[in-house]
Amino acid sequence: MYERILIPTDGSENVVHAVENGIAIAEQFGATVYAFAVVPYVVTRDHIRYDPEAVAERGVEDIQEQCDKKGIDVITEVRKGEPFEEILAYSDENDIDVIVMGTHGRTGLDHVLIGSTAERVVRHAPIPVLTVRSKE
Repeated sequence: MYERILIPTDGSENVVHAVENGIAIAEQFGATVYAFAVVPYVVTRDHIRYDPEAVAERGVEDIQEQCDKKGIDVITEVRKGEPFEEILAYSDENDIDVIVMGTHGRTGLDHVLIGSTAERVVRHAPIPVLTVRSKE
């Protein structure tokens, strides 16, 4: 049923439970995990652009280590760009069967102003998307 599982990560604690769920599904189906991170460019108040690439790299490395411990095949990649667009493009390029991703659980004004990568992926993905809320 699932041979290729995409687990996007932003390297935050909010994705821990999504990673656990994605790896459990991969283990159940003998699937390959695609650990993927997108490094967005961020403009600070001083209009300085910075690139949080180290956090993204640590996120995919953490997924790789967890998969290695369980004997699950894993492919890792980090890209730069708009997260929801890159997640959808990567899933299409790699013929992904399901996306398992965390949500930040924002509500109200924060949700309206910041938006939700997970929500945008759910709305636009042509494949199943499992969203896992953090336990905060």
